[in-house]
Amino acid sequence: MEGMELTAQDIRDFQQRGYCVRRGFFDAAAVRSMSDYLDQLRSNPPREGAEACYYEQSPLTGESLLVRAEHILGDHNPQMTRLMLSPQVMNAVGALLGERALLFKEKVNFKLPGCRADKLHQDQAAGWNAYADFFVTMAIVVDANRRDNAALSFLATGNYERALMGPEWQPLTDADPPYEPLDDYQLLEADPGDVVFFDCYVPHGSPPNSSDRQRRNIYLTFNRESAGDLRQRYYRDKWASYPPNRPGQARATGSYRV
Repeated sequence: MEGMELTAQDIRDFQQRGYCVRRGFFDAAAVRSMSDYLDQLRSNPPREGAEACYYEQSPLTGESLLVRAEHILGDHNPQMTRLMLSPQVMNAVGALLGERALLFKEKVNFKLPGCRADKLHQDQAAGWNAYADFFVTMAIVVDANRRDNAALSFLATGNYERALMGPEWQPLTDADPPYEPLDDYQLLEADPGDVVFFDCYVPHGSPPNSSDRQRRNIYLTFNRESAGDLRQRYYRDKWASYPPNRPGQARATGSYRV
């Protein structure tokens, strides 16, 4: 599948800036399947031992919003697993990792209207050093990402440390996008089926969703095979310290974690 192959320029962009964008990586039929699945996930309670959902109170409206779902792949969801972990996907991620890739974790950020900002952060700050020192994430765009519905913003200069730049669990700034200096950041407006590959250290974030449209992105994070199969351990640790919840248990925005 030609659209799912990374070019030499994609790999150079990733190495120089910490991220690269591949337009039209997934076709329209694949995106429809993903969108339908996410609609079902939002409408139906998660199944025991399957998806893990997180609800928060909107800082704009006070209502309970589904903000995140994790553990969406595996034996409980074979269709989406085949689609998102196809040989083409694994080859692309492996080219960026420099060796065979293993799935570390996966999540959906729903970013419904009224959803809070994601502060500027490095993914590695979310306690990932306990597992490995390098990861690559593939962000799959399910809904059009635009400025008003919380499109992602990345440091575009490549001028960042490939190490933690601040304390774990803390954002790099409390400001919302557009970050300053303005010329140093790229706000990525993207269409369904586009994919962004980025490393675990590049600073990124997104503004609140002030529109009337949802902005769902799926994030698959991978580690090098040489680091081992870490996924089961990660979820066991995550759910022990920050368990999923239900709509009636929605957390306040003060519980925000990277």
